[in-house]
Amino acid sequence: PVGPQLDLFEEKVSAYLGRDLHCVAVSSGTAALHLALRIADVESGDEVWVSSMTFAGGVFPISYLNATPVFFDLNPRTWTIDVDLVEEKLDAAAKRGCLPKAIIPTDLYGQSVDLTPLELVADKYGVSLIVDSAESFGAEYRERRKAGTGGDAAILSFNGNKMITTSGGGLLVTKHRNWAKKARFL
Repeated sequence: PVGPQLDLFEEKVSAYLGRDLHCVAVSSGTAALHLALRIADVESGDEVWVSSMTFAGGVFPISYLNATPVFFDLNPRTWTIDVDLVEEKLDAAAKRGCLPKAIIPTDLYGQSVDLTPLELVADKYGVSLIVDSAESFGAEYRERRKAGTGGDAAILSFNGNKMITTSGGGLLVTKHRNWAKKARFL
């Protein structure tokens, strides 16, 4: 399944998304999320904070690693993870010395999470941010940033029910060259 067409697909999506991103094609969005969590060094017993409004495939990879999903309420305006609540809980977790290993917000129905403040708060606490953009490829965020360009990594899905489909497959999108290299190795 690997060859020039897949290489071209990764290149075209990377060029579309811009921002010096690296794309790695995989079998599904769930597989991309599983890879991203492994690369973020999520291990058994770690907490991973996740949006309460997501598909099961957005949570299963957390369980594959025997980590614990902790669900967060939504912002009623955006229907995505409540960034203010995440920041409040990160501050409390830092004071207790028990930060999560990663945060997975879900872009939903073409609506992106309030990405810039979430990136800033994740960076402030040194927590990996993996954006589940499976449902939003092609959508744009406030600053004309495209869904799939956020965090340490984002995942896209091309399953038959998505906005843009190849009837299957997914992508891991990352700004970190070393994450893309490790993803290809795994």
